[in-house]
Amino acid sequence: MALHLLLAYAVCTIGFLTLERIYNRGVWLNLALAGIIFSPTYFLTQKNILICLLLILPLLLEILLIHGFRNQDQDENLAPKYRVPFLLQNGSFKIQNLRRGVSITGAAGSGKTESVIYNFLQHLHRHQFCGIIHDYKNFELTELAYPLYRKSNIPFFIISFDPIFHRVNPIAPPYLPDEESVNEVARVLMENLLEQKDQYASGSTRFFNDAVEGILSGLIWKLRTYHPACCTLPHLIAIYQLMTSEQLIRFLSSDFTSRGMADAFISGIDSERQTAAVKGTLANAFKKISTRKIFFTLSGNDIALDINNPENPAVVSIVNNPKLDAAYSPVIATIIHIIIKQMSVRGRESSFILMEEAPTLRLLNMHRVPATLRSYDIATLYVMQDKIQNDLLYGEKASKAILSNLSYQFFGKANDPATARYYEQFFELTHKEMISVSESRSMNFDTRITRSQREVSKRRADLFFRLKPGQFVAYADGKEKLIQFKRQRLLKSLPSLFRHPGREDIEENFKKIYLEASALINSL
Repeated sequence: MALHLLLAYAVCTIGFLTLERIYNRGVWLNLALAGIIFSPTYFLTQKNILICLLLILPLLLEILLIHGFRNQDQDENLAPKYRVPFLLQNGSFKIQNLRRGVSITGAAGSGKTESVIYNFLQHLHRHQFCGIIHDYKNFELTELAYPLYRKSNIPFFIISFDPIFHRVNPIAPPYLPDEESVNEVARVLMENLLEQKDQYASGSTRFFNDAVEGILSGLIWKLRTYHPACCTLPHLIAIYQLMTSEQLIRFLSSDFTSRGMADAFISGIDSERQTAAVKGTLANAFKKISTRKIFFTLSGNDIALDINNPENPAVVSIVNNPKLDAAYSPVIATIIHIIIKQMSVRGRESSFILMEEAPTLRLLNMHRVPATLRSYDIATLYVMQDKIQNDLLYGEKASKAILSNLSYQFFGKANDPATARYYEQFFELTHKEMISVSESRSMNFDTRITRSQREVSKRRADLFFRLKPGQFVAYADGKEKLIQFKRQRLLKSLPSLFRHPGREDIEENFKKIYLEASALINSL
């Protein structure tokens, strides 16, 4: 009886694994199979059962091993929304798990936007992802994304400075629950305003940067805690510009937390040169973003920044401008930082962060962002022209850490030899036969032919100089493929019925901010 049961178990297990693989209904089919198989085994002799077991058990072991390894290698249980197919001229290609992160690198004119990025946008819209888009090229991406989301259930917001669509307050009190969040937002803003690089942040420079960050943190904390109606960046800048040094120190010293944040500045008040240097550094930084349009955009609150909240899902496109990125990028980096913090909550809607020209923004702990966001069902798409840009912004080690956390790589045309060699390192080595011919110049006219095997990369560096627009080498899950994206008909548009603020509205808002700042100072 025991042998009968063992044989039936072995046959049923093989049937279950096979049918489950083919039909995904192995449990129910296997119940029927068990009834069919177990009945005849009762009438088999012991000798015949042993023979059957000897034949079946090796097959069972093989199927178990194959089934186990395939489940480890493939994301079989993932929803279709994480599997991204691409529209190609020939063949097919898809990535299996969007949450692992994507890096898209290609020189100007390589076709990143209209091929790779547009395919991703179509997929994200189709599966109703929320998210952030950093549109560096002055509405180029926004014009592609808006027609996709125009009739979607997910609202589409545009944050731009010229023209102005929606307004946002990145330092609104609800977004800054504690001292740590205040310190972080101050650091992001100042690092981008001062254009800090890791290799320069040392010695006296680091002291002045920290002192400036401390003043900014203290001001944000005071406004957040005691004057929430004026807790906006425009009001903060106006208050700082209108206050004398004595008023500023009294204002910061009136609260233990704000005093602790700005202590490096307050303690050095006896040194006039040091005080002037710190205040001058902050004044010069604020000068870059003290414009009427930036003030108008940052003094309202049209968007709830927890954009993956099921109660108010949204897609937010934040528009930069290459001509004015010195002014816009610090503000945009601050907004994106706050949105990421609000999105980092478990159990929210699936969402994405699309960073076009990512090295133009310096985000806090960017090397940890892709890995961290994956836990919150947020996919990171990191787009850049060249790896060198990322190295300059974050340093070579931090840049390498960022890219190593992005599992899917798309390599387009390269112009720099070092970048092409970097691409080459991703691909497997193959054995290539090398032939060398040596001829003697003596009277014997001897000729020697030497053959040898040499390991070379499957995709050589010179290939990346010859790639055409829309042609990329994709690297995914340890495999690579040269793909040519199919050229699609692109629909481009922006909201046509939107009422943009006029010049009078912007000017009136600018004056109102300074009047409110002056009234606050006089009330102290």
